[in-house]
Amino acid sequence: MYSVMAIDDSNTELAIIRAALEDEYRVIIMHSGKEAFDYLDNAKVLPTIILLDLDMPEMNGFEVCSMLRANDRTKDIPVIFVTVSHEVETELEAFSLGAVDFVRKPFVAEILQKKVGLHVGVLRDRRKLLGRNESLQEFNDQLQDYNEQLQLDVSETKEKVQRLEYFVIGMVSDLIAQKDGFTGVHVKRVSKYLEILLRTMSEMKFIRVPGGELEIILMASQMHDMGKIGVPDNILTKVGKYTQEEYERMKMHTVYGADSIRKYAHLLPNSNFLSYAYQMARSHHEQWCGMGYPDRLAGTAIPQLARILAVGDVYDALVSVRSYKQKQTHEQACQIINQGSGSQFDPQVVQAFNRCESEFYAVSLLEII
Repeated sequence: MYSVMAIDDSNTELAIIRAALEDEYRVIIMHSGKEAFDYLDNAKVLPTIILLDLDMPEMNGFEVCSMLRANDRTKDIPVIFVTVSHEVETELEAFSLGAVDFVRKPFVAEILQKKVGLHVGVLRDRRKLLGRNESLQEFNDQLQDYNEQLQLDVSETKEKVQRLEYFVIGMVSDLIAQKDGFTGVHVKRVSKYLEILLRTMSEMKFIRVPGGELEIILMASQMHDMGKIGVPDNILTKVGKYTQEEYERMKMHTVYGADSIRKYAHLLPNSNFLSYAYQMARSHHEQWCGMGYPDRLAGTAIPQLARILAVGDVYDALVSVRSYKQKQTHEQACQIINQGSGSQFDPQVVQAFNRCESEFYAVSLLEII
């Protein structure tokens, strides 16, 4: 009897898998990557196929798949990812790691049965070929050629998607720079600050960045001030303090940017890139206490990426010269950010900032082009 190992942290999903497959296969239930590897290290007979959840704590599906491929005993077991994601980037990364297929959540039992059956059938046919004394080396060479071509196609497609995203970001940044010379450099530095904070908060167990998502988040962060294109030049480049009316108009850049993203988001449905860009564009001026703009969100109602970006955004504004202000020292900026902990800023983000503020200072000295 063929066996299917299902690795998922959800008991509900595991129960659905078992119910769908147990009439045809021996189903081996595992609740985490660690539990699965403990089993595989001691198993005399390995599973025929592995169903692997993508989003799991501690060790996500990409990490588990990479470890399976790096192990001589398990590298040839077909892996089918199960996930709620419909992202092209997610699928491309999965195939680049050697996955053979995807099954979407919520499960449709008939689809799950057919996909598992398809890949079991491929393995059965292979064994029949070998049983007729076909050349094992020839078969493996053909399989390797196919896999290498698949990896090449996946890499080329992924590169094209990334180039398109960089094109959009570059075009928007150039347009903003034409109106406001400060903003073009500002968004690049803020992206660097965000990367530092995400890494530090991950080390502190405050956040978990899904595998393959960091670069997408950092690219999306460079869109956070795109709404300034809609702010009149006489306000954007004004020397001196704003009037109340001018300030209200400047605040609208959060709405302009987010509305533009939402207006065209249907062209890339379920895009993580656009979702992240929208969150940060609209909410990076919200405050922990609820006194920010444009929606007066408070606490954890503010998207987490926007809360993290806000610290880098304010830090860069403080240590930079603007048409309406002189720059402050790194020490002064650190003091202001700490004073805003629990009022303007998420306390966890400030705690992480204090751990890595020397890296912020190093980035603030760079001339980013």
